[in-house]
Amino acid sequence: MRKVLVVLAAMLLASTALAGTDLVRSHLSTTVAKVDIASLSAKLTALYGADAAASYLGSQVCLACHNGSAGFPADRSGWHNTFHAQMMRRPMGQYTLKYGMGVIANQAHGATDDFMVGLNLSAIGAFSAYGANAPVLSYNATNDTYWMTIGTLKCQVVATLAGNIEVDGTGIQGQDYLLRVPVTDTPTKLSMALYFAPASYSPAAGWAPASGWYDSNYNPKYGATTTSSQLVASGGPQSHTRSCVGCHVTGIRSISINAAGEAVFQGYYATLYNANDPMYVDYNGDGNFELTSIGCESCHGPGAQHVLAGGDPTKIVDPLTLTGAQSAEICGRCHIRGKSVPAGTWAWPYHDDTGTDWIPQQTGSWVELTTFQGTGALNYWGDGVLPSNARPWDQYVLSGHGQSTYGQNGSAVPCSDCHDLHNNQQVDQIVTSRQGEGSASSVTIPTSPANDTLCLSCHVGHTFPTLTAAMAADYADNLDAIGDAISAHTNHPYAPQRMMGLSNCITCHMSADGGHTWIPLSPQNTLTYATSGVKNASGNYVGYPNACANSCHNTLVNIFGLGLNPTPSIWTTTYATSLATILQTYYGPGGTWWNTTPAP
Repeated sequence: MRKVLVVLAAMLLASTALAGTDLVRSHLSTTVAKVDIASLSAKLTALYGADAAASYLGSQVCLACHNGSAGFPADRSGWHNTFHAQMMRRPMGQYTLKYGMGVIANQAHGATDDFMVGLNLSAIGAFSAYGANAPVLSYNATNDTYWMTIGTLKCQVVATLAGNIEVDGTGIQGQDYLLRVPVTDTPTKLSMALYFAPASYSPAAGWAPASGWYDSNYNPKYGATTTSSQLVASGGPQSHTRSCVGCHVTGIRSISINAAGEAVFQGYYATLYNANDPMYVDYNGDGNFELTSIGCESCHGPGAQHVLAGGDPTKIVDPLTLTGAQSAEICGRCHIRGKSVPAGTWAWPYHDDTGTDWIPQQTGSWVELTTFQGTGALNYWGDGVLPSNARPWDQYVLSGHGQSTYGQNGSAVPCSDCHDLHNNQQVDQIVTSRQGEGSASSVTIPTSPANDTLCLSCHVGHTFPTLTAAMAADYADNLDAIGDAISAHTNHPYAPQRMMGLSNCITCHMSADGGHTWIPLSPQNTLTYATSGVKNASGNYVGYPNACANSCHNTLVNIFGLGLNPTPSIWTTTYATSLATILQTYYGPGGTWWNTTPAP
């Protein structure tokens, strides 16, 4: 009988484990052992019935083999350090104030988090108008639970969202809190869905209110008689289950709207995890932890067939064997501004009519993500091309990278060319090295967006014909030549690592609104589209952003004597149009640096 090497605990699935019963926890040994495939198949069938072969097993099962051990693929255990792995967490007191692990709220400046301190948010400026109705935080050390009280309603904090920090100490994330709300009309007397709390925390700004919990006089909307149907009525708190869960968990067994209007989610059971690992949450309140956060199978597809087949590589999705465009769509599945089809019920790619999730496939029919953009999910700036509310994939598909044929397998350049999806060694999980192209494929180039070597690792030889992969690899010894070539391209001095990021590729090519289009948005557009496109809450056009102003000239340097605008959001003001008029003499029709005048 075929055997497969997996962690022992992963295979000790309780054959009677169903909703409401306990699954085997990870206090068991993590010793690697041989497991009977037939036994595993039977136990998965007991859990998932006919869907057993298509089930998700969890990242710990994947890492039992993919850990760099002899005879197995590369070490992927660095996934534990990624923002994906640490996205959704159950709050645990032992990790208080620890980024990436626990509750980080500390406006009270205590040795423990604000829940443990018992902070009454009425003492916080942002909640001063709420008085006695302000949320009150608490912690129960007896059962290690976190709570938020809103008036007479005491809600458990089931999970936190985000709350991490980049590897260089910058890019600190805020943190949201997901509550299960006491209601009168469910068997458990608790809401079926999880809701965003009335307060969120930012390390920079502290606690801030969220909508849906209070009326205009700062009185709580909900109390002891609240029903779940009242929670989902217009003006209520945002449901994480309805709006977000599809991108914050690994696999969806089912999701639906019940008679009361609540979103009801069922995920896949976590069958292998460390008892002290906060990355697993009892999301639906059935007594079992689900596979929450973004795990291996979010990108590689459900792993049961792969494991049951003794590690057969044809039974799992390998993004490297797909086209570059398909590989990027795996990332785009969550990094998209899309909705389910055909009904638009869910805010992620999903098929309403069949109740099936969008998952990557190694073979078979590939449903393109653009299918899920045709539901009015995107708004556009005045040119009708650039989305104003885009997420990275929405921008990527407009880019030269997304539309190229010189990338992976004769297709687009995938996200994984720049981002290390299995580790967080550099800000934004940027890769720390790349191989040269073509004849220079044996050259390893250390990469960083801070000094342009990330972009140079591909763009030497064509965008920069005087530079080679070997020169980029030996950056320190070729600094003058690299600086001269880039300065000739940017018409700015080469000082990418300074505050203004002069001649840093991403300063121009990844401005706040251009993002992953890599398009340096022209000042000409600020003048052309002043009265079209996006409007603000008052119904007035906000104009069109440009990269030159957005990246530097609005906020960092007053070289033209117009002053600064540190928070650019309106592009129709006299300041914005005057600045754009000057800037387009450099980048625009007849521009002295970049002439955009079409050829006759």
